[in-house]
Amino acid sequence: MSEEAAEFVVPEEDGPATGQEMKRAGRQMAIAALVISFFLFLGRIAGYVKDLVIAHYFGRSSAADAFYSIYNAIIFNIHTKFESLMRPAFLPEFVRVRDTDGEERAWRVAGAAALMEAAALVAITVFLELAAPWLIRLLWPKLATDARSFDLAVVMLRIMAPSLLFFSLSLMPELALHAYKRFTLPAVAEAAFRTGLLLALLAGLYMVWRPSTPTAVYAAAAAVVVGGALRLFVQLPGIAAFLRHVRLVAFWRDSSVRAMLLLMPPIAISLVFSYLRVLADSVFAVHVGEGVYTCLVFGRKMIDAPGQILPLAVSFVVFPFLSQWAVQGERARLGRTLVGMTRAMAFVFLPATVALMVLARPIISLVFEHGEFDAEGVRLASLALYCYAPAVVFLAVEGSINKWYFALKDTATPSYAGVASAILHVVIAWFGTFVLQGSVAALALALTISKSLKVIVLYVLLRGRVEDVNLRAQVRWGLRLALAMATTAAVIWLLADHTTGVLEAWHPPVGGTKVRLLALLAIVGTGGGLWYAAACWLFGVEEVRALAVGLAGKLRRRRGDG
Repeated sequence: MSEEAAEFVVPEEDGPATGQEMKRAGRQMAIAALVISFFLFLGRIAGYVKDLVIAHYFGRSSAADAFYSIYNAIIFNIHTKFESLMRPAFLPEFVRVRDTDGEERAWRVAGAAALMEAAALVAITVFLELAAPWLIRLLWPKLATDARSFDLAVVMLRIMAPSLLFFSLSLMPELALHAYKRFTLPAVAEAAFRTGLLLALLAGLYMVWRPSTPTAVYAAAAAVVVGGALRLFVQLPGIAAFLRHVRLVAFWRDSSVRAMLLLMPPIAISLVFSYLRVLADSVFAVHVGEGVYTCLVFGRKMIDAPGQILPLAVSFVVFPFLSQWAVQGERARLGRTLVGMTRAMAFVFLPATVALMVLARPIISLVFEHGEFDAEGVRLASLALYCYAPAVVFLAVEGSINKWYFALKDTATPSYAGVASAILHVVIAWFGTFVLQGSVAALALALTISKSLKVIVLYVLLRGRVEDVNLRAQVRWGLRLALAMATTAAVIWLLADHTTGVLEAWHPPVGGTKVRLLALLAIVGTGGGLWYAAACWLFGVEEVRALAVGLAGKLRRRRGDG
């Protein structure tokens, strides 16, 4: 394995580490990342089934637009902004206080921070309840022109608003558990949120609201509240032993909370602009036409699947080690780990990009073409996925590269880069929507272009702050990977073209089109994956050679044990 890749998976423990200690630490990080990825995967599956249910019963209707607009642009967006604000501010301070002043003092800080967050969430929830009609008219004027759609949207916002109290307060036990390097329970809680949301949706549709009635979409809104509560309560047993230390003291009197607040202004500015970006997508999409935003959401979910499982797990696990190396001044280790992370993400997610672009239509058709979600919906969602796909690699590394800056106690650089990216996104989306009279393509490309440029800028600005990044060696590696990817793209396209023609003449006894689509994806995915591995070996991409050597070593050890 390359030195950079080894640094990524085998970090150093405190102080000088022996080879055995480094291997043990590497195994711990790898196991933690795999466990988190497993539960995140389960949650994603539940989330996709939820979307299938909504697509089946509501299609690309104004009711579905209203639900996704409110959930994405208000509820989930506010939660993610609280997370982005609290994680870099709370977790380092909590760890510092715990290590210097003891656990009792640290949990008093946690209580003060939780009280601060709860006060903000209560204020936001009350505002959403009171201002729901005004917000719907302001944010989605086209949606408000239809009386029935307007009434549905107002009620859904009022139903979903209290979920913020559960959903976002669940951040505090999650971050505390991460501070103790306990990642499994928060991952279980995230899976419980998505699974509980799905089960509550089904229960609401069949036990409270009839699926055929216009108000059936309320089941989806109520399910968000159930899922949010599960996310909080599942984690409480993990911190039960520490709750005796918690004191809900006035947060403005706590010096640690004041120190946290000093780190937040750049992040808060970035979050405001990020929120405007998500909001702009929903406003512009609703302006383009009915069902466009739902199709945009479905296309985005296909790139979120690969980008928010393994990369998210890696960013959680690597953050404590980066913070330790930054304190110790290990700039060379920070540099090698950055290279290793980037190469690993590119090696894994570049073929996913190609596959999503070539197979966009069959993927969307297989997953979402049910019931009321018709062929036009498949076309629009496939176009969105095709335009989103080139951003997969950049989204995969975005969350992790921010951790390098946070470990170096720099919240300003990534935050202001995010502001510039959000502004660029809105400008591109506005231009495509109102000047070019575009559709989902302009909105999807706005994200792809702005996010890609943001990540590139962050990498450039990080040079000089980390060491031991052999740029010439990385360029050579990138060229070898590019050659492997070029041949893989051709193979995937040819396989998809020829396999589609063959499968059209096949009439399976059950399943019909869905079975043919599954067969297409299986054949193209397997063939493309095997060719990619062979091409990487042929062109000397070190990661595939390291995997092959590792597997061969395990087989030899097993034969020896046998």
